[in-house]
Amino acid sequence: MTNDYIKKTGRFIYKYKFTILSMIYIGLIAFLPVRFAPSMPMTLHVLSFFFLLNILAKTKYTLPLTLILAYILTFNAYFAFVLGTDVSLEVMASIFETHAAEATSMLKKIWLPAILAFAASSALLIFAEKELKDAGFSRKYSIIALLAYLLLILPAICYKRIKYEYQEELFLEFPIRVGQDKVNMYAPVLYGNITTIVAYREEMSLLREFAQAEKKLPEGIVYSDTIQAPQKIYLVIGESAYRKHLSLYGYEVKTTPFLDSLSQAEPPVMRYYDGIASAPFTRNVLRIALSFASPRDMTPFYEEKTLINLANDAGYDSYWISNQGASGIQDSYLGYLAASTKEAIFTQGSYLANDDFDLIPLLKGAHNDSRKQFFVIHLVGSHNDYSDRYDAEDAQAIPGDKSLKNEYDRSIHHTDRVLREIYKVMQKDSTAVFLHFSDHGEILGKGHGPWKNGVAQFDIPFLTINRNAPQIDGVMEKYLDPETRLINNSSTIYVLAEMMGYIIPQKYVQQSIEDGRYVRHADQSYSPYANVKEVAE
Repeated sequence: MTNDYIKKTGRFIYKYKFTILSMIYIGLIAFLPVRFAPSMPMTLHVLSFFFLLNILAKTKYTLPLTLILAYILTFNAYFAFVLGTDVSLEVMASIFETHAAEATSMLKKIWLPAILAFAASSALLIFAEKELKDAGFSRKYSIIALLAYLLLILPAICYKRIKYEYQEELFLEFPIRVGQDKVNMYAPVLYGNITTIVAYREEMSLLREFAQAEKKLPEGIVYSDTIQAPQKIYLVIGESAYRKHLSLYGYEVKTTPFLDSLSQAEPPVMRYYDGIASAPFTRNVLRIALSFASPRDMTPFYEEKTLINLANDAGYDSYWISNQGASGIQDSYLGYLAASTKEAIFTQGSYLANDDFDLIPLLKGAHNDSRKQFFVIHLVGSHNDYSDRYDAEDAQAIPGDKSLKNEYDRSIHHTDRVLREIYKVMQKDSTAVFLHFSDHGEILGKGHGPWKNGVAQFDIPFLTINRNAPQIDGVMEKYLDPETRLINNSSTIYVLAEMMGYIIPQKYVQQSIEDGRYVRHADQSYSPYANVKEVAE
């Protein structure tokens, strides 16, 4: 009897080997991000794909749908197997807001494995459906089972979680966003992807709505034209710079010779600080740094004036000069911010063709000696692929092979040279302030964003340079955490608002310090920076 059972089991496994392999594959994609924690909701999620495959197998002309499913599985597999995460809203949004040339740069080293993985996923599903085509599993009952899961079981699981987290009122106010978060928690593959796309589209729709609304200043913050303000303010936003790879901060490789020289100048013209990124994604960082939003509360971005609005109201001509591609207001938060300046200027040509040095003639062209001007200068910096972010001069300064570390260090060196050129423009001004931070850091070889841990994606350079405007040093000192001496780039709006002539009550200074002790994650949760572990996981 036992032998017969073993033989029957063996024949069953052999007969449906591709179906079983498909279910194991989907199971790994679903369970890897949660480290195989036992979960009945996740098990039901994986099981639902059996019914989906059976429906596709017994329906004509479904090859295109099978290939789409294979693509979706391959996409999720990359995040699960390589990054150890699922696909959050912030990840999906960053993908939508990455233009084609930038994506090409990022994907050029993995396109072949990606094609092979897609081919393998497609073959696995096609062979599985071939096995199921003549199997005795009813398509009718599979449709009923899948609909029962999608319309009854999954909503019940998600709502139970909503009640557990006391989010009923929040769900009534933001049903799509809260629902997406819970679907992504319990059914991340395919169903979570779909709800995430829907949530992103709703987010952009809300942005367009809020863009038309009248904005206000936080109560108690007022502008005074009697405060001496610098003629020019340069806000230079870097990209993916990990503080501990700058020689300015003690790194053994001479990656920032220009900044190093300024740090030794007498009298001092530059101060540098241990910076914290408010989030590991550019889109979140900039809507926090350039508004009164914080890692703990994003609402002020929609309801209150941004730093661009403050500059305009204070009599500055505002400019957005970027090497990260043009985005319309309907496309992204960055597009919304750029559109609120007097003039938004972007480098021409493809993403790969443009060097951050291409921003310098644009800056010089916009610079007007007789006007008060506020420049937001957005660099590509050290964005992956690092090999695209430096030239022969950087390679000569940092010799050696094309290892990941060397290429990253050369990209940091390249940014140091760009900062030097902006500094030269600044020397024409009677009074000026230059504030620079990187939007976020970088975990070498992995990137940034999906992980709640990995301190390298939060540790950033943060520095100021003054030209006859030494008051910036005292303003910065106010926003440093008195216990750790750290400063979050979420404090940027307060620092520059003070420099523009705005009076910031002490309660907002303290609030900024308190908020600056937190970082925001891809799933829109937040946690104390002090709790972020060294290694991404």
